[in-house]
Amino acid sequence: MSAGARDLWFAGVRVIVHVDAAQSQGRLGVWESEDSRGVGLPLHVHTREDEQVVVLDEILVRVGDATHPPTPGATIALPRAVPHAHLVTSPRARLLTIAVPGGFERLFTDVGVPALPATAAPPIPDNETLVAAVRRLGVDVVGPPPAFDTG
Repeated sequence: MSAGARDLWFAGVRVIVHVDAAQSQGRLGVWESEDSRGVGLPLHVHTREDEQVVVLDEILVRVGDATHPPTPGATIALPRAVPHAHLVTSPRARLLTIAVPGGFERLFTDVGVPALPATAAPPIPDNETLVAAVRRLGVDVVGPPPAFDTG
């Protein structure tokens, strides 16, 4: 983990915030997430930032109307205003996300809790709390996560 990185639990997922908006003069945010099989992000739309995701393990990604099973090492563009979601289809998945401009990483630092050594993920906040937190950051949840039978 890089110096200054913050290791957090967020909604059952381990997230390491490597760069936040304050460290990049607002230009970008960078975080790594480690999800378990079955973890999915609901279909959502960012109004403020574009995201670029480097897939480090197998997942299923929906961007707009298309569903893709990108291979490890693939890079996926998630433009602002285009609905997107993902579902982890491997035993675990690591994703490296870069958001431009920065600021969305505040979701993890504001709502997450420190991932101290030998600690398990705390209970997942209720859906209303999570939806309200992303809405404050300019993101609208518009549907459920992809399902295993998709694609």
